[in-house]
Amino acid sequence: MRIPLQLAVIFAICVAGEFLHRIVGIPLPGNIIGMVLLLALLCLKIIKPEQISGVSSFFLNHLALFFLPPSIAIMAVGDDVLSKWPLLLFLCIVFTLATLAVSGRCTQIFIRKQEYRENLALRAERHAQRLANRDASNNDKKGGHP
Repeated sequence: MRIPLQLAVIFAICVAGEFLHRIVGIPLPGNIIGMVLLLALLCLKIIKPEQISGVSSFFLNHLALFFLPPSIAIMAVGDDVLSKWPLLLFLCIVFTLATLAVSGRCTQIFIRKQEYRENLALRAERHAQRLANRDASNNDKKGGHP
């Protein structure tokens, strides 16, 4: 897909998220709803990653630019921020630790699932090998050839 079309797809999904937020009344910000919609469309293979990879790569490569407006807004209300810095520091620490804990737990779950699949495949392979060995030994006892 060409870049303008990729951008239009992502923009349409964002608009759909805003629509759901405002019209339907889903109690989440429109941009979050849009991201969930995009994830659902990708998981359902309605949109393929290659179809939006150009614009997505651009956005990821220039992600720092998206932090400029909020940073400038924080500087504009600097006095309010300074008066509440202990609370902000506390919240930053708590949410950083929560993010680390959830990320670590998810990683453990995915590793366990991967190990389970590998063990299952290994057991199936060993079982198939035992069956093949048993059949070969039965054929040898009968004097036949496989």
